[in-house]
Amino acid sequence: MLHTRRFAHVAGLLVLALGAIAACRATEDPRPGIAAKGTATTPEQLPPPFDAGVVPDSAGLPDGPRACGAAPSSTAAFTKQGLLGAAVDCAAFHACTLENAVSVLRTTVDRDVAQKTSESRALAQLAYRRAMDAWSTMTLFEFGPVADKANDTYHGRGLRSFVHSWPDTSRCQVETQIALKGYKDSFDFVFPSGRGLFAIEYMLFFAGSDTACSPASSAGQAWSALGPEALGAAKRDYLTAVSADTLVRAQAIRKVYTKDGEDYKTKLLAFDGYGSEQETLNVVAWSMLYPEVEVKDLKLAAYAGFSTTSPNPETPFAQVDIEAIRANLRAFRSLYAGCGPDGAGVGFDDWLVASGNGALAADIAAKLAAAQAAADAFPPFSQATPAQFNALYQTLRLLTNLLKTNLFGSASPLNLKLPASAASDTD
Repeated sequence: MLHTRRFAHVAGLLVLALGAIAACRATEDPRPGIAAKGTATTPEQLPPPFDAGVVPDSAGLPDGPRACGAAPSSTAAFTKQGLLGAAVDCAAFHACTLENAVSVLRTTVDRDVAQKTSESRALAQLAYRRAMDAWSTMTLFEFGPVADKANDTYHGRGLRSFVHSWPDTSRCQVETQIALKGYKDSFDFVFPSGRGLFAIEYMLFFAGSDTACSPASSAGQAWSALGPEALGAAKRDYLTAVSADTLVRAQAIRKVYTKDGEDYKTKLLAFDGYGSEQETLNVVAWSMLYPEVEVKDLKLAAYAGFSTTSPNPETPFAQVDIEAIRANLRAFRSLYAGCGPDGAGVGFDDWLVASGNGALAADIAAKLAAAQAAADAFPPFSQATPAQFNALYQTLRLLTNLLKTNLFGSASPLNLKLPASAASDTD
């Protein structure tokens, strides 16, 4: 199944995770009002969901440290080398934007920890939303060292997992760090599922004092021994530490693309490790399957009635799931059509046009526009009905089916193969 493309990286952590898993109780859905068994979570403990369709006002937020400039938009005639260059330049731009957003998040978190006011918390929450929006764009570029090994077997190192490891996130793992403070020895021993943006989200938006860890576990026992003041201090300590670590990870992602860092663009354009131009294009193009795997199958299918598994919300406490999907689709456009405003620049659509397949290029663009419009009009997940989820799922499915059957696979006019994990997927 295509799902294995996203989850393959988890296998490498399985042995290490077995002991930790035993400490955590299963949580069906950690959103407000849908608490795990034995918890006392109520909707009143969380802020209302971020208003659909509203971009947060950045008033009061400091600027990030990097001058990222405008999104790159090449006006050169199409070439395959130009397409690869445009793709990696777009990823580099979004990596710079991500570092700025996480830097601002760290600054506002530190301010909130020091001031502990409703105003400082609101500003930190706004900075989180900005950072999540930047991440929801950057995450689509699943090639190079940022990608998991399953998506780029040549250069993938999974740097992305240390910024936001969804769908492999764990509330208990966050609470384990809060209670046992293992992170103070080294973040090298902190599972990705208990750090990054998910951990920051939990501590900024979740007001409960219960734990998802088993009462018999060392984490559960340590948690229950903490009084309200000690628990609050422990949360603030981890919030400070994890926001600093997340910034280090975002900086590492930006340096993937810099001349004084890994200079990945030079490697990509030389097909270094990939072996050929076509294989390099294949790996870059696989990022365009993100709407199929992560968005349609992992973010929407359970809500729309197309999966027997329970929903696994990406942002269970901040509840900006639909905002993340909107950003995901705009990121897809920046790779497919071009990184500039409204899809300006060189993208895979230009390759289709150059190869005489302008009709397919236009069809993909039309279905993408329909999916984007549907996502932009969609309400917060907590307010959506099953029928609305189904409609969004079906609209997105028109795009993803076209990608799988016409842009990729045996019928591909660009000779773009599907990843091995997708060979048996017929959805």
